[in-house]
Amino acid sequence: MPKVFICVVSCLILCLFTQRSFAANPPKKVKGKVVRIVDGDTFELLVNKTTYKIRLSAIDAPEKGQDFYQKSKQALSNLCFNKTVTVELLRKDKYQRWIGDVYSADGQYVNGRMISDGYAWHYTEYSESAPLAAAQATAKRQKLGLWALNKPVAPWLFRAEKRNNKPRKAA
Repeated sequence: MPKVFICVVSCLILCLFTQRSFAANPPKKVKGKVVRIVDGDTFELLVNKTTYKIRLSAIDAPEKGQDFYQKSKQALSNLCFNKTVTVELLRKDKYQRWIGDVYSADGQYVNGRMISDGYAWHYTEYSESAPLAAAQATAKRQKLGLWALNKPVAPWLFRAEKRNNKPRKAA
């Protein structure tokens, strides 16, 4: 009887450790269902009962309060929401989101599509991708999406301006 008990407890511990290990360090490529769109470059992915916050690599979409925010969010929703996608996980950012390259079920590169359709900027601070730079140049030249605006403001500049205009607390 004690041997059976030890075996069962050992198996339970192993299962628990394996599940926690996966949650902390998922494989480099995961497939799951998009269950929530946060904004134009972030969504939540459900994989085996665990939800991961995914930030699309190499792109930066308009921020809340910025022109084209809602359209960008809707574009990502149209591409991914309630659909199965594959994400190549690259790393975690300072907000503990997984940064990744996202592919639709038919193999379409979602990150690139957001740029080529004019719903996001190529985030050159973190990416030197020539194809993404070319996709942005084409979208800009054709005035697609946010490039149809008179003076589109890059999200990183919008965030910096917002930080600089924040009222300071008195000392």
